[in-house]
Amino acid sequence: MDLEKAYQELGVTSREDLIFKLKELIIRACEIQDVRPEDVPTDVPFIGGPGPLKLDSLDAMEIAMELRYTFGVELKNASTAAQAMQSFDTLADFVIEAPKVKK
Repeated sequence: MDLEKAYQELGVTSREDLIFKLKELIIRACEIQDVRPEDVPTDVPFIGGPGPLKLDSLDAMEIAMELRYTFGVELKNASTAAQAMQSFDTLADFVIEAPKVKK
């Protein structure tokens, strides 16, 4: 896979830029107050994890809708969502590798 092309299609410049945008997306979609993207650890689960987000399954649905709208990727079922949302690293991998759908 050509990562530079994938980043360009996603509107980001690097993996770090994508992860930062994913953090922004989640904070915005889940209406989280008083948390900045740079305060969120990259390598911990953000659904039910120890980080500052404290998200649940309803938040996961909001995130899935935002991912489709923003990046054109679809979490087709709970199993795919659970695997992709283990951490920001796994979510970034999913967004890069998933087939794109119409936004």
